[in-house]
Amino acid sequence: MLEFLVLPAFWLYFYLVGLLPGRGRLTRRQAIVSVASLLILFLATGIRTTGFYLAVGLAIVLVGLWLQSAPESRRRRLVRGLAVAAVVALIALYLGFRVYFQKYFEGLPSLSYLGFRGIAFLVTASTAGGVTLASGFAEMFFLPMVFLGPIARVENFQEEHHDLVGVLKRLAMGLPMLIAAKLIEPYVLERLLDIGGVPVWKYWLGAVANSFQFYFTFAGYSHLVIGLGLLAGFRLPENFNNPYIARSIGDFWRRWHMSLSFWIRDYVYIPLGGNRRGLARKCVHLLVAMGVCGLWHGLELHYLLWGLWHGALLAIESVFKDRGWHPLERLLGAAYAPVKVVLIFGLVTFGWLLFKYPMPDFFAYMGGLIPWIAQRS
Repeated sequence: MLEFLVLPAFWLYFYLVGLLPGRGRLTRRQAIVSVASLLILFLATGIRTTGFYLAVGLAIVLVGLWLQSAPESRRRRLVRGLAVAAVVALIALYLGFRVYFQKYFEGLPSLSYLGFRGIAFLVTASTAGGVTLASGFAEMFFLPMVFLGPIARVENFQEEHHDLVGVLKRLAMGLPMLIAAKLIEPYVLERLLDIGGVPVWKYWLGAVANSFQFYFTFAGYSHLVIGLGLLAGFRLPENFNNPYIARSIGDFWRRWHMSLSFWIRDYVYIPLGGNRRGLARKCVHLLVAMGVCGLWHGLELHYLLWGLWHGALLAIESVFKDRGWHPLERLLGAAYAPVKVVLIFGLVTFGWLLFKYPMPDFFAYMGGLIPWIAQRS
């Protein structure tokens, strides 16, 4: 269904949906946007998939509303814990048996994204309050963001925003990125175990192309989704901010898939203890949080290793910062900034190879990228 996001008819549909309630009628806008989204989902996937998706989202919203209204008690804490655990279990089942879910629920949107939004809704409802049935539905079911994010929170649907200039800006940014992703695609190497005789330079070019294809695809679609949100009257969270000019891994994660990295920070890293229990524990928390980030993409070893790779880099940066070590800055002087950008891009690019390829393909890629490794082995 991602192809819908580039269709003019899809944009016109949400523009008309945004006009229906009129300004200043927030609850009606939330309800109309939710119904309009579910209608498109029904037309695209059928009653079984829509019914399942609606049932999961409705259950999360109703539990959240109960948590908001119930007085603080042991029972309330138990229900919240069980609800969050049930959502986590659903995500794990979906990731572990995605083929079977897609077999019985054709075209099912990602339950990973739904689950993360659901956990955020449950926590907000039970701590900050102020949520409603209509705002919960808008968060759970606003169709444009259900496949690639951004991971909105209920706060994004509790105020109206109208910005046609912003809509045009998102179109002007998103569409060229998606075109660029298509143009780069031929340079990204696929099915590595089935090909041979590829020169070394194509592996290096493929690694760089892979990085930019990830960026242009995710950032391009994110811009389109944010633009559709503005058409419907809501401002969704920013998701990308020039991540490949980052000068540290921490800076990269403040720029890349920001709604995901901030979710991991708020609902995994900080509840674990964050940086409040000393440097060693902080490093462990970073590894755990980024491991969760990796597994959220799929219950496979290469996703976990990708997450742990970034967790390890974040931990190393934390140690250097805590000790006041800045060897590159002292050594390179004025050249430090551009060299650091290139270094961080290289580390991230290596990580994307882990992310993209299952382990046999990854080792095959590394053998082509650095042939002397394969020769020595």
